[in-house]
Amino acid sequence: MNSFLLNFNSVQELPNWLVILIFSIPFVGGIFLYFFKTRHASQWRKGIFPPNLKPNEDNFLEAYLALGAKMMILDYKASKGKVQYINKYFSRYFKFANYNFSDSLVFSFRHPIKTTTVTHWMKKHITSEGGRSQIVYFLAGIAMIEGKLNKNELNFLKQINKELELEASNLIRIMSMYASFFQQSQEKEKSRSSSRPNKYSHEILGVTLDADASEIKRAYRKLVKIHHPDNFATSSLSQQKIAEEKFIEIQRAYEELVK
Repeated sequence: MNSFLLNFNSVQELPNWLVILIFSIPFVGGIFLYFFKTRHASQWRKGIFPPNLKPNEDNFLEAYLALGAKMMILDYKASKGKVQYINKYFSRYFKFANYNFSDSLVFSFRHPIKTTTVTHWMKKHITSEGGRSQIVYFLAGIAMIEGKLNKNELNFLKQINKELELEASNLIRIMSMYASFFQQSQEKEKSRSSSRPNKYSHEILGVTLDADASEIKRAYRKLVKIHHPDNFATSSLSQQKIAEEKFIEIQRAYEELVK
């Protein structure tokens, strides 16, 4: 009790302006934080991805989810499988993100984002071609959850690919990766020989069916420069993980064509 009185008396001895400043800082800080969050929420409700958000794991996840919700709206019939895919994707690649999946997804459904506001933010903070292609990779996975996609989904993928300033061949390569995965899965279920050539390997590398060994090697080296995991050494853990798995598909296609 005496200690409390001493502390209280010491506060009384401080200049009035300093006492006011000490007690007002938390209050002013709280007001600033409230308006900061409200401003961002207001932009979100207008379909605008806040351009001043920091490029951290949480905000990258929100950007991915905003685009993922737009993709899901194009085909509600398969929404259950797509929700599960997105949740597993985030659990796998965004392990350290702090978010409420259900709330964020519902919010993105209610307030569809204007894609250019997201892709502009992403281009600003993801300067590498390989990093930006990961976004298309994610969206293509949602669309092709059942091994196929409809016309609206394809057009949406083309739109995002273009807004991210990626070549059309990038989208073809990504779609071929997923198609290749489904082909391998189907063949495994039917117990076919795993040595059977994969018809999508050429598309993954971006070469014609009659390409010779030198053309295949040139295409492979070009992709290595863009997608090799070493290029993502300073990127987020999620980008590193995606790059590793995507590069495995490129490596597998190359090995199949040169064997």
